[in-house]
Amino acid sequence: MTGAAAHSDGVAERTAGAPPLLRIHLLGGFRTERDDGARTVERWSRPGARTLVKLLAVTPGHQLHRERVMAVCWPDAELAPALRSLRVALHTARHALEPELAPRAASAYLIGDGALLRLAPDHVWIDTDHARTHAERALATRAVPELAAALAAFTGEPLPEDPYAPWAEPCREHLAELRRRVRTALAAARLAEGDLDGAAHTAHRAVAEAPADEGAHRVLIEAYLRQGLRGRAVRQYEVCAAALRDELGAGPGAETRRLHRAALRDPGPAAPGRPVGDETEAQADAARVRLSWAAALERSGRYEEAARTLREALASYERHGERDDCVLTAARLAEVLCRSATSEQAHAALRRHAPTSRTPALVTGTHHMARAMVGFYAGAYDEALTAARLAQEAGAAVPGTEGQALRARALAQQSICLSLAGDLDQAVELAGRALAPAEACGDPALLANVLSVLRENACRAGSLDDALVHGRRALTLAERAGRPTATAFERANLAELHLCRGEHAEAGQLAQSAVELAEPFGEAALAFALVALARVRMRTDPPAATALLDRAEGCARDSDHHQASAEVERARGELVERLAGSGAG
Repeated sequence: MTGAAAHSDGVAERTAGAPPLLRIHLLGGFRTERDDGARTVERWSRPGARTLVKLLAVTPGHQLHRERVMAVCWPDAELAPALRSLRVALHTARHALEPELAPRAASAYLIGDGALLRLAPDHVWIDTDHARTHAERALATRAVPELAAALAAFTGEPLPEDPYAPWAEPCREHLAELRRRVRTALAAARLAEGDLDGAAHTAHRAVAEAPADEGAHRVLIEAYLRQGLRGRAVRQYEVCAAALRDELGAGPGAETRRLHRAALRDPGPAAPGRPVGDETEAQADAARVRLSWAAALERSGRYEEAARTLREALASYERHGERDDCVLTAARLAEVLCRSATSEQAHAALRRHAPTSRTPALVTGTHHMARAMVGFYAGAYDEALTAARLAQEAGAAVPGTEGQALRARALAQQSICLSLAGDLDQAVELAGRALAPAEACGDPALLANVLSVLRENACRAGSLDDALVHGRRALTLAERAGRPTATAFERANLAELHLCRGEHAEAGQLAQSAVELAEPFGEAALAFALVALARVRMRTDPPAATALLDRAEGCARDSDHHQASAEVERARGELVERLAGSGAG
């Protein structure tokens, strides 16, 4: 640090040894931590100080001219007031990052160097830099392990709390493009290794995030061709061509057109054990299309339509004696039915198509996972726990991303059941184990679910700050995955966390938005949202809270969701206690 900087900021040179590393997290929400375990400030007293640190963190090189900082943080202020605000923000930020900083001592992390402000490169680690470096190295190697690890480093959207901040947009756009390139490269690398399912899964995620990603479409087309699914390959080409035309005003490239011609001309290899013939292939292909459409319907919360589509696919597989496909489709149908119908209907689908000792591990695990979900919705937590353990055992024999996804779901479901049974220590341990495979899959919906479990466990343990971090990440991922009911659920839970922290305005906004989002879907998602809003209203409008809980009770009853019903009853008890206390006062 120069003498000029020391004079201008009113601080003296630091003489102590090397400071502990400061970690700045931008992905999934801004937070800071230090390697020595010392707590940095979580609730900053001055927004300008927090924005100053964020601004330096997203800027390439992590340094800016003071005038640029003032222009961003205090755009309407005259020079003299802006300078005063900058000095105050610097002081606040330095002490937020180093609460132990002595008066007039220089900061180890936020340095003034003449007209420049910068984050100390040797003492500050930033997660976006880590993700960027990891991605660039992985793109250079094009190896599956490196690409998968690089994709896992993108743990959320940068600064989701500042969605409209123009100063964050270049960083946000650059990271989104880098993540897209890594995901598409991972899909291509898996295809090159012959992992057709893993390649298709990854490419589907890439296309969902970037519909005009021609490379990801090309991976899907080739994966379908290698499996003999000419119809799906042709349709994927048509989807690709439409996306390129709509977004870029261009058509597919030469390699994509070559694959399209191959799909139209070459019948390709028949899938093992299946009859050969255009009619049989067309029927099997139609069933697979129904499965894909059902998944899209389920993601958007249209459960009744998803159930109807899955029943059509199941009937097709039954006609052709495709036993494994029947077990797999029945499991998916059961999970949808436990959200849209009754647990008995879901159990009936599972009983009708149960696995045998010869059923592949993935299919067996999916069946047990569905049993766990149905049991959980019905409040049979011991039954759900047993089924989730069986799903985990089956998942251990499944390679690739499908096995990781199955294990992550099974561990998370066990954690939920154990937490509700009062075994919080084991619940926390299992949820922690679910995090790594969930992140490795690159599926935002799955990762959101695991983070939601971590949030609930942290809340039960009384760690509200940790719960808030997990909850914010879960909400960001649920929104990215395009799942409205999951998004409403996470907003409702975040509302209750803010309420516990006494942040009533934030709680009210989140709860109201959760209700509005869940309203078209009704049932369990709306029940949880209404309970959250009722808890907000208890403080100021008990009659309105009562009416909200009456609505929530009806939604929980219609959805046959045991936990939602229990949550309504718990909230009613809280309201009675509040009214009794008010009357006593």
